[in-house]
Amino acid sequence: MVGRELTQLFPKFNNTIGEEVLTVRNLTRQGVFHDVSFTVRRGEILGVAGLVGAGRSEVMESLFGMERFDSGEVLIDGAPVTIDSPSVAIEKGMALLTEDRKKSGLFLVLSVLENMSIVKMPEYIGKSGFVQHVKMAEDCMEQIRRLNIKTPTMDQIINNLSGGNQQKVLIARWLLAQPKILILDEPTRGIDVGAKAEIYHLISELANRGVAVIMVSSELPEILGMSDRVMVMHEGRITGILEKDEADQETILSLASH
Repeated sequence: MVGRELTQLFPKFNNTIGEEVLTVRNLTRQGVFHDVSFTVRRGEILGVAGLVGAGRSEVMESLFGMERFDSGEVLIDGAPVTIDSPSVAIEKGMALLTEDRKKSGLFLVLSVLENMSIVKMPEYIGKSGFVQHVKMAEDCMEQIRRLNIKTPTMDQIINNLSGGNQQKVLIARWLLAQPKILILDEPTRGIDVGAKAEIYHLISELANRGVAVIMVSSELPEILGMSDRVMVMHEGRITGILEKDEADQETILSLASH
């Protein structure tokens, strides 16, 4: 890709990177990953690279409370936290877009509205015990417009949408939760170039608003084009954390292979 094409595909705002939001110290899960330590700052996109089996997704699932880890410490805004379930992670301001959207992200027999609203449902119900359908529909329509989700109606069954539009619905689900830390695991896998460009723009926009973004990806152009720093893993260990001007394809591949 030439420079102009890269800029168009990977739009980067001149966002201000702030203080540390997430601090991970010596995270270990026996036989899976060992002594994982890193930080993510407000407004930063931390790319996570590595080969299949490097343990990237497993670290993210443990941070989000989907899987237990054996030792280590997690801090949010400088305060130690215990995250033993996804619901606690959400309460602490975290969101995770999973690697396999159909296996652990989407409810294929439910509508776009239901899939998008499910994380925020307790808020829509509130103390009254009745669902605020109007507010829920308004929020859904706002996200459909904002993310350019192509669907006939918000009541369309999500399995009828294209892969790119399904992914946008999942992103919208987490945008409604207004996270301070957004973990994206293979955010553009299996979607077309046009939808990829829209998702890249959205990720950059979120970072520009101060969200701390962790982006796990197996696509090196994506890692290089979007990341402020790049963390590389190999066989469950971090082999390097590179500043943007240090990161290139050769260096990342070298760190990812040994």
